[in-house]
This record gives sequence, structure tokens and C-alpha cells, in this order.
Amino acid sequence: LVALPPEHGLQIPARAAALSLTASVSMSAADQSPTPVSQPAPNYAFDLRHDEIEGKVTVSYTVNAKGEVVDGVVVSSTEKAFERPTLAAIRQWKFTPATKDGVAVSTSVRQTINFTLPYLHAENAAAIARVVVKANSSPSGAVASNK
Repeated sequence: LVALPPEHGLQIPARAAALSLTASVSMSAADQSPTPVSQPAPNYAFDLRHDEIEGKVTVSYTVNAKGEVVDGVVVSSTEKAFERPTLAAIRQWKFTPATKDGVAVSTSVRQTINFTLPYLHAENAAAIARVVVKANSSPSGAVASNK
């Protein structure tokens, strides 16, 4: 979902950060990397969105043999306010675990989560325009009239 600035007159609720996830998996312990099953996005606080604050949080965690995230820690961040919601989100993530020789194993992962506001980036302008036009258009092209 996309959060538009108030001056657009339309708010499409932002469930969370516009996530760009980059992960590196330690393959020394696995033949097959863990595969995401569920990755709820971190909460992107209203005041941070309102103040147009963006940032990145890099986390390190282990996906255990059950596919659960354990031992999550922040490696670095550009904005401290994004750290707590990021850690809360990754604790909820579920994976198909990594395997070695067909057996589920624990694997270390390092991942960067980007908190971005799409309307601040020109490359996203066309997508936002489509969302605004679609949200403001009449169903099936009908025009309402008062009689």
C-alpha cells in the first residue's frame, strides 16, 4: 500500500514501510537457502512518514531448522526510530528452513530493510498517479448526475 502526502487529498493507508529487502545467507552451512513464507512488514510510524523521514536498517538473524527467526539484532541503521519496529517484524517472519543434504538446518542471514516513501521518488510517480486516478474514478465509467 502507498501513503500519499496530505496535499493529494487521498490517503491510501500505509501498512508499513515500502520494503526493499536485500539478504545475504551464509551458504557454508546450507545447500538450499531459507525461503520466506511470511514476512509482515515493519510498522512505519505516522510521525516519521509525516516528517518524510526515510531510512535503512540492517539486521542479522538466524533462521532455525523450524523456519523461525531467532537471535535478531540490528547491525546498523540510519535512523534509530526504525530499529524497534524492524526487530518486532522479523520476529514474526516464517521461512521454509535451509537444508543441507536434505535435512533442515539453522542458517545465518543478514538483511537490509529500507523504509521509503514512494511519492518522494520520481521513479514511482507513474505508479502513484495510476493509484490516484483509479481511486478517484467512477465505477464502470458511470457519471453521477443529480436530477
